[in-house]
Amino acid sequence: MSISVFSDIELEDADIRNTMELTRFTPNVYMRRSGRENIVVIRGISAFSTSIYAPCGFYVDDVNYPLHDMHNPGLFDIERVEVLKGPQGTLYGKNSESGVINIITKQPDNVLRGKIFGEYGSYDTEHGRSPSYRAGGNISGPIVRDKLYLGLSGQWEDSDGFWENEYNGDDEASKIDHINGRGTFRWTPTDRWDISFIADAMNTDDGYAKWRFLDGPFKTDRHKVAYDGEYRWEQEGNGQTLRVKYEGDAFNVLSVTSRRDYENKQASEFDCTPFPMESSIFIYENDLWSEELRLTSPNDGGPFEWLIGLYGFNEETDIDFDWAAIKQIRNTKMDIDGYAVFGQGTYTLFDRLHLTAGLRYDYLDLEGELEYEFIDMMTMTTQTQSCDKDFDNDEFLPKFSIAYDFTDDIMAYASASKGYLAGGYSYAFATGLENFTYDPEYTWNYEIGFKTSWLDNRLIANLSLFYIDMEDKQVTEALLGVMGVQRITNAAEAHSQGVELELQARPMRGLDLFAGFGYIEAKIDDWTATEMNWTTFQFEQYDYKDKDLPNVPEYTYNLGIQYRHQSGLFGRADLLGLSSFYCNAKNTVKEDAYELVNLRLGYEREHFDIIFWCKNVFDEEYETIKYDWGGNELGEDGEPRMFGVTVSYRF
Repeated sequence: MSISVFSDIELEDADIRNTMELTRFTPNVYMRRSGRENIVVIRGISAFSTSIYAPCGFYVDDVNYPLHDMHNPGLFDIERVEVLKGPQGTLYGKNSESGVINIITKQPDNVLRGKIFGEYGSYDTEHGRSPSYRAGGNISGPIVRDKLYLGLSGQWEDSDGFWENEYNGDDEASKIDHINGRGTFRWTPTDRWDISFIADAMNTDDGYAKWRFLDGPFKTDRHKVAYDGEYRWEQEGNGQTLRVKYEGDAFNVLSVTSRRDYENKQASEFDCTPFPMESSIFIYENDLWSEELRLTSPNDGGPFEWLIGLYGFNEETDIDFDWAAIKQIRNTKMDIDGYAVFGQGTYTLFDRLHLTAGLRYDYLDLEGELEYEFIDMMTMTTQTQSCDKDFDNDEFLPKFSIAYDFTDDIMAYASASKGYLAGGYSYAFATGLENFTYDPEYTWNYEIGFKTSWLDNRLIANLSLFYIDMEDKQVTEALLGVMGVQRITNAAEAHSQGVELELQARPMRGLDLFAGFGYIEAKIDDWTATEMNWTTFQFEQYDYKDKDLPNVPEYTYNLGIQYRHQSGLFGRADLLGLSSFYCNAKNTVKEDAYELVNLRLGYEREHFDIIFWCKNVFDEEYETIKYDWGGNELGEDGEPRMFGVTVSYRF
């Protein structure tokens, strides 16, 4: 499979602080980030706007994070991060259509170690310098040598942000106030058993004034808005995980039992203008219980390696929308029970030919309720409507691959796998049973690739080519006969195809070179939708054939050079870029290409580091997302130039 791995040292050297920054170092991976949305787009597979689920699976210590709101956590005290492309349902408990981001945190052991750091940064904005502070640390080691271990880590971040509200002079309109913590208690009663309990918590209190008009009568300058209402964004979350691992002679066992609780509260402008209009209140609450059991072949199991897994979960989600500006109140409750049996096996012939087959059976039982209060524009009276609908999804998902080792340093592979994204409930648009639910979408993924190592591992080059066929794609269109009402439907067929290249080279001691390039063509093949013509106020048919899939850059790339001298001097430069792309299915709203340059220069010793850094050195102007909002473009600006210094002490 295609996989990119980032070790703890690589994450620190590149100053990768969250998932969004991580995606910039991975070809054909892009994060569609707009306010609360953190949808990871892998190889052109994305989700419709307002979806709470993304086709990419997201794991921390083998625990799935279900909502894409949760997919951009701060990365601290991390062992490594893996980015796997293509469906991974035969390896992981929760289904994933496009790929998986897998985060593994550091586990305590017999070595006493720790780190503390402090950081000062400053955004370079048109309305002046905006300070930012970050601090944190970790400590881990044995309580009873060879038996009991404890690890603690945490991080705090505070910033005024880089947005200004011209309406009231607030220069902290997008302030940042984050705190995260994690504790790990580990017990190894024998050499075969490894038991750990992991608890984590997070709290954020941010400003939410980030959307500005890019044209039209309400246009504002970069990083400036004109809001008369509220703009706050608060998140709370916590999780508890029990991992039990056993290594046996005949098989290994891993059990992961987890609970996650998450709440997201937002108060925001509906019109993004200084005109008086009541703010809208959005509240998302999610509670997840899950259990995953994996049996795998022993570590020295011979030519046949296998994995068998069982997974089950219960997820309860409440979404409350108070769209005060348009006099709508929505409450959607979803209760989902899911079960899966999955597994795959690889048999090796002649020590070089590897044949793999896998299968997943996935079942979901969904129960949903909607209460909808609105103003009837004909009678100008308040109306209330409610509905509920239960349904289920089930699917068999196969996977096949063949790989051949030409030498110990050159391998080629080919694979085919089926992906699927479950159906669900339209909490944002539904007005009744006719547009309350939507069905699953499906993909077939085909890939060939080469993995090579040259010059005694001083040059690593990996190449992959892929084609993805998408059917029943989940899309948004007008509800026929009802003016101004949307629905989620499964009308589209599409495809994506492309190539990816990743290089790592060490031409001399201390000097490292990095490069990644991804090219993709992602098109709609068949989709004719009912749309409202707001000029004639008539429903019309619109043909989306040959339109680009939204939020898919045609190419992405990264180039980096790093030098670490034995005296302790350290320097690194990264160029991160992507092409232009369309932000909507009609291809009428376009984001321009942009590139970012990041620099780091410092001095490192065994216990002490000081690093001076600058992100977006040339203060590139770009937007992370755009929308058509009433005939004008509404967008969210990317971060301006930021510079700072980080001081760390390790023991």
